[in-house]
Amino acid sequence: MTNTFTIHVFTTLFMTGLCWFVQVVHYPLFKSIKLDDFPPYEAKNFRTGFVTIPVMIIELCSGLVLLYHDLSFLLLLNIGLIGITGLSTVIFQVPIHLKLRTKATTPLINKLITTNWIRTISWTIRTIILAFLHSV
Repeated sequence: MTNTFTIHVFTTLFMTGLCWFVQVVHYPLFKSIKLDDFPPYEAKNFRTGFVTIPVMIIELCSGLVLLYHDLSFLLLLNIGLIGITGLSTVIFQVPIHLKLRTKATTPLINKLITTNWIRTISWTIRTIILAFLHSV
């Protein structure tokens, strides 16, 4: 069980750090790209998935294993927040990125930045939960 918790914590910390970088640095830099030049840039942005998707899958699986072995409120909340992160990704971030591949607009970029706070806050709360669980 300790190995599963370690893997879960590692993937969560990785994604939390990455999400804060994306929120504070990467997405705001989108505003400095000319809108006409944005679609080719965005077409290359899919590479991010090669890093994020495997880590998110490992994070989900390890979280489910932890919950299976300990049906506690905090681990249930942890899984719920993983669900919120996943839903936000599917409902907001992926569709916006797909739209940006064809036509970039300032409101669309702003929507991407705004809706990404859902993931940033969810991962941050999960980091706090896991730090607490590690300390007890």
